[in-house]
Amino acid sequence: MKRQSTQRDELSALLFGLTDKSVEFRNRWRILAGLALWLVLSGLAMLLTVFQAEQSTHRLVIIGLNFAKYLPLLFVVYGAAKAKAAHYLDDIYELHDETLASEFIEEVAFGGSGERIIINEGKISEQDEQSPIILIGGPGEIQVNLGSAALLEKVNGEPEVIYPRGEAWMLGRFERIREIGKHDEVGRREYAAINLRDQFVRGLSVRARTKDGIPIEALDIKVIFSILRKPPPQDDALEEDPYSFEPDAVKALVYNQSIITPPPSTPSGVTFPWDTTVIPLVTYELEKLITTRTLSEILASISQKEVDAITKNEQTITQMRVEMTGEHTLLNRTKNMLPPNFESRSKITAQFFEPAFKHKAAKLGVSVHWIDIGTWQLPSAVILEKLKEAWDLTRENIKRRNAIEHLAKKYELNEIIELVNNVVIANYEKTTTRRLTDREITDLAKLIESSSEVATSPYLLRQIAQQSASKKDAHAIAVEILKAVRKELIAAMELIQKENRSPIEKQADISKIKKALHDIDHNLFHYIQKT
Repeated sequence: MKRQSTQRDELSALLFGLTDKSVEFRNRWRILAGLALWLVLSGLAMLLTVFQAEQSTHRLVIIGLNFAKYLPLLFVVYGAAKAKAAHYLDDIYELHDETLASEFIEEVAFGGSGERIIINEGKISEQDEQSPIILIGGPGEIQVNLGSAALLEKVNGEPEVIYPRGEAWMLGRFERIREIGKHDEVGRREYAAINLRDQFVRGLSVRARTKDGIPIEALDIKVIFSILRKPPPQDDALEEDPYSFEPDAVKALVYNQSIITPPPSTPSGVTFPWDTTVIPLVTYELEKLITTRTLSEILASISQKEVDAITKNEQTITQMRVEMTGEHTLLNRTKNMLPPNFESRSKITAQFFEPAFKHKAAKLGVSVHWIDIGTWQLPSAVILEKLKEAWDLTRENIKRRNAIEHLAKKYELNEIIELVNNVVIANYEKTTTRRLTDREITDLAKLIESSSEVATSPYLLRQIAQQSASKKDAHAIAVEILKAVRKELIAAMELIQKENRSPIEKQADISKIKKALHDIDHNLFHYIQKT
């Protein structure tokens, strides 16, 4: 039973298959079946009529007529069957040409020379669009010229990528180039034929709203791109084949399309597959950039170059004031006046060459080589003026805040220096520089002369010793305090020297610290040596 089922399957494959073996089988049995049918019909008619004739001449005529009269009948039946099949095929594929459908059936079922078309620069000529290879499918031949590639689909839907080579590609029966697009007019149809050369598109535009809700549009975007190419060999890394490509990239371009809705009002100048791959890819990235940034980040009216220019001007003005008046004044600290988080054009362009974007483009089968994001356009010039006014106001606020911070630090420094002078240095001078007056010395001498017990009194000696010890302790504490203050002031001076400020501003602070260090060193080392 299983063997019979296998035989039936093999016979069915031979009768209805699309292979060359099936074509040979059908050709052979078409001739044998037609000949057998002709012989059987003619033989039966001859047997029924030949014996009715009395003369041999009549018998020969009857035999000849019986053999001849069924030949037209067989041709008529065969032609009628082929006409019905052609009508069905014409209705299915909307060919509007039953003669073409009839010839195609003959070629598919019983073989034939087939058609031949040419793919040049990723396009199919209008003349070849009328070929049954394009309208229905193979058998036939396709010649792919240099710089082109195409995607074929077999009857079972299996894709096949064809590319330039010396000999033409043979199409299987009903194997055809995949048709893409909504237009069905000759000359406007789009097929899965790809130009391998670098492509250039201009005039793209992207319109979106910024993060703060302001509409903005990028005009005249330009892009140079191509199909994803194979990496050059390691031993030939300097040379790159301008027509190399990844076969999987062709499949990605055909099957991973993006549909733009609504369609753009202005044509981009490129057709399939670029209008459904590269253009949505670029516009999506720019839309994402606009919607995730504020207007000031996209159209900042000042950058680091302007900030450096402002700093340089203020330094020049301060230097002139010192030379003319001798007054040391501090600069407005512009280090805190940083430009906004500005998305420069070079930074935006660099996003299209980062690994993340390259990987996304490679999944679609394309590679972007160069891009120009065009120009930004606002719906009204008033928005730009308000943006400039806001930045000017921000600059003024930063200047005022820096001035207040500078005054606070200056006041704090003066208070610290005054505190050191009044509390530490003055008290130390009082305790270490006090001397007995002449009256006190005379009274003490008289007391010792009048009473020797006073000079040798344990109580007096103990009091003198305690006073000497307390003075020694006070002296040691004062020395330690002065040393600690001196250390802190030296550290502060080193930090000021490392700050990114103008030399005039730093010199004003360092001069005050050196004055305090001089006073500390004079009192500290002078009295240490003296004692």
